[in-house]
Amino acid sequence: MFTLPRLAELAKSLLANTSTRSVRWQAGGAPVDAGWAVPLNHKVESVNEAISNLAESGSWVLLYSVQRDPEYRALLDQLMTEILADTGCSRDEVTWEDAYIFLASPDAVTPYHIDHEATFLFQIHGNRTANIWDANDRSILPDNEIEKYYAGDLNAAKYTIEKQSKAAVYALNQGTGVHHPSKAPHAFKNGDIYSIALGIHFCVRDCDREAAIYQMNYLLRRCGMKPTTPGKSAWRDKLKTSIIGLFADKNPKTKHDMLRSGFTRLIAPLRLVLK
Repeated sequence: MFTLPRLAELAKSLLANTSTRSVRWQAGGAPVDAGWAVPLNHKVESVNEAISNLAESGSWVLLYSVQRDPEYRALLDQLMTEILADTGCSRDEVTWEDAYIFLASPDAVTPYHIDHEATFLFQIHGNRTANIWDANDRSILPDNEIEKYYAGDLNAAKYTIEKQSKAAVYALNQGTGVHHPSKAPHAFKNGDIYSIALGIHFCVRDCDREAAIYQMNYLLRRCGMKPTTPGKSAWRDKLKTSIIGLFADKNPKTKHDMLRSGFTRLIAPLRLVLK
């Protein structure tokens, strides 16, 4: 399931599904502070070439939602069952789950960023160095960066050289893995051979509620107010999540709909007022 020919075949089938963005391939030589502004790799003409020649193509390739293929669906189900059993998390608390495969050429860099979802990453081939920061350390991840992220700026979390000394550094080799919790900043650097990794990531209700609080705080700050941070006032937190919930999709079909539909509908008239 994780040989390059099989993954090239998987990428082709995912690309055939034009209803959603399933495949991304870009240059692997971006600096750690590049965010998601990674340039396209003009040395390769197709994702098939990037994967088939991964050792030489200078690329990284991200295959999203690989569980659309039944073989990988079974793997996601198996791993989610094991992860939930090991962590004590109830499946009723899981609001979204997904599996992705990340392929990267030697020395490729995954720039510093944060994700809403919690991730368990499994190194299948090659070796990488994982840098993971504490999401609860506001000297690393201040509230304004979190608010901007949940308002839609995926590059809101900024890397600085001063933060490097606070990273937990893990050596990932074939057969090992690492966990980065919701919002934990992370960055990776490949070793001298190509890398294949499987990521299992999922959202839970507590983190979703906290995201709504940060979204309301972003809106309140835009209006000149100084909102309280999540966890400081239970009734304010409940009010904020209720307001976002009024506007959110009741039956979201994607993670974006689940996480940002309420905020998107709420901010549209506010932008007009502020303008």
